[in-house]
This record gives sequence, C-alpha cells and structure tokens, in this order.
Amino acid sequence: MKTHLLIFAFACVTAANAADKLPAIAEAWQKSLTEESNNDYAAALESVLAFKSAGGETYLAAVRAGWLSCLNKDYTKAVQYYTTAAKQEPRAITPHLGMMNVYQAQTLPENVLRAAREVLKIDQFHRPTLLIAGEILFNQQDYRKAEVYFERAYKLMPEDPIAMSWFGWSQINQGHARLAAPLFEKLMQINPDGYLVHDGFAITRSGPPGPPPGQR
Repeated sequence: MKTHLLIFAFACVTAANAADKLPAIAEAWQKSLTEESNNDYAAALESVLAFKSAGGETYLAAVRAGWLSCLNKDYTKAVQYYTTAAKQEPRAITPHLGMMNVYQAQTLPENVLRAAREVLKIDQFHRPTLLIAGEILFNQQDYRKAEVYFERAYKLMPEDPIAMSWFGWSQINQGHARLAAPLFEKLMQINPDGYLVHDGFAITRSGPPGPPPGQR
C-alpha cells in the first residue's frame, strides 16, 4: 500500500513539474513564429532551440529548425535537423519534403530524387512529389521510369494539363506516340497554347517520336 502511495505521489509531482514548464515552452514556440513572420530566421531558430531546451517535443523542434535553417539558407544544418526529425517520426513525410526543398535550392537533382523516393515510400500517391521525381527522371532520359510517376500523377488528377503533357511526352520518347495520342487530343481541347502541345499533337498524328521537351 505504501509503495502504491509513493508511486502515485511521484507521478503527481512529475505531472506538476511538466505543467509548470508548459507556459515557457508555449512562449518560446510563439516567439519563434513571430520572429519568422518578421523574417528574422536566425532569431526564430534560437527560439525553437529554446523551446526544445524548455522541454518542447523533439520532433516538432527538429522539423521546425529544419524549415527555419532552409529559409536562412543554412542548408547543411537544415538537412541535419530534417534527418533528426525523420528519425523521430519515421512515417512523417514533412522531413523528406523539407530535404527535397533543400536539395532543389542547391540544384542537386540526384539528392532531390532520393528524398522524393523516401516520400513516395510513405505516400505513393503524393502528387507533387510524383511530378518532381518524374521530371528529374525525364531529364535524365529515363523515360520508362518517368512514365510510371507521371501516369500515377495523371490518374490522380486527369484534368491537369501538366501531368497530362509529361505523361504523353514520356510515352512519345519511348517511341509510343500512338499511346500518347489521346492525351494530346485532350490537351488540344483544354490547353492548346500550352508548352509543346502542338508539337506533341503533331507527332502523335504522324507517328515518329520527337525531341524531349526539356525543362519547363
């Protein structure tokens, strides 16, 4: 009986101590948000670290520190923080999306593709990531793999001309112009002035594959 009372008393003290810390934790977080809104990213990062030191949740601190480091163009730290966040919450896509942003800012397509694949392991239907991964593979002339991503993105939103065009061009550049014909017929209906729409339509009507559209 005495043991149970001691455990209960310890739990009450622990809960009380945790509750005492909450105002300082919340204040540090809010301060960080205010500093970010003022474009003072370095100060906002310091407040996030203060949030963590005060007892704030580790994942929240790490993922926000990654974001703020990215805004401050400290890409090395951003990757470190996002990596920590990914370890804290293995099913979270935000850290991997953050790393994609960092690598895009650094123009590192292979790293972007690696981060994109981590996102797609968690959510295979994350449409913006499907388009990013597909575009990188397309520009590497890996049209077959690019088609897989573009087709998935297109089927998620069949009315979107961007995915429609990428999907069609990935087929054309594999020599499958006839398969792409329905896509370019749709594009001529809804987006005839879009990038290389007339070119793609002409190719699908005549048969032979044309040049890749390249970067948009």
